[in-house]
Amino acid sequence: MGRVLVTGARRGIGRATALALAAEGFDVAVADLEAGDDLNNVAAEIEKIGRNSVALACDVSRIDRHAALLDHAENAIGPLTTLINNAGVSVVSRGDLLDVTPESFDRCQAVNTRGTFFLTQAFAARVRNVKQDGHRSIVNISSANATAPSIARGEYCISKAGAAMITRLFAARLSDEGIGVYEIQPGFIETDMTAP
Repeated sequence: MGRVLVTGARRGIGRATALALAAEGFDVAVADLEAGDDLNNVAAEIEKIGRNSVALACDVSRIDRHAALLDHAENAIGPLTTLINNAGVSVVSRGDLLDVTPESFDRCQAVNTRGTFFLTQAFAARVRNVKQDGHRSIVNISSANATAPSIARGEYCISKAGAAMITRLFAARLSDEGIGVYEIQPGFIETDMTAP
């Protein structure tokens, strides 16, 4: 079917996405901030389904590590056809919009926006030069908060609005090259990140 890299895959939406893609016939490289038991278990579950998998540690905010992440994924499962940008962080603490700290703002931007932009760029530059059977695609998991304000999480909303624009920009840029770029804006999903 294809070979996909899913970021933020050790739990929640990323884990569910990785397992669903494996069930549909994809080989899946799963990445997260740390390659601990949770992430290794996702890779093991994918292999039980009968698909190839590898668990990789990568902080997507470290754009200097994106090329190595893609290299490791491709060395393990073959040339990638698909990227799922799911890695994301919420605010350091919910509170009044007037009290947002630069640290919390920068953290959301670094992971949710900057990391998404530059990993998309690195993947696109690589996949556009490889002739492959099947559809090549990039899927950005943003949030309903890309358009719906949540004043207790303003910095998160801003970062997800940026991710939404990243999708539109790359969709326009890559459409003539046969690479689809899509966005999913989940509403409130019960995950560890939303537990607070």
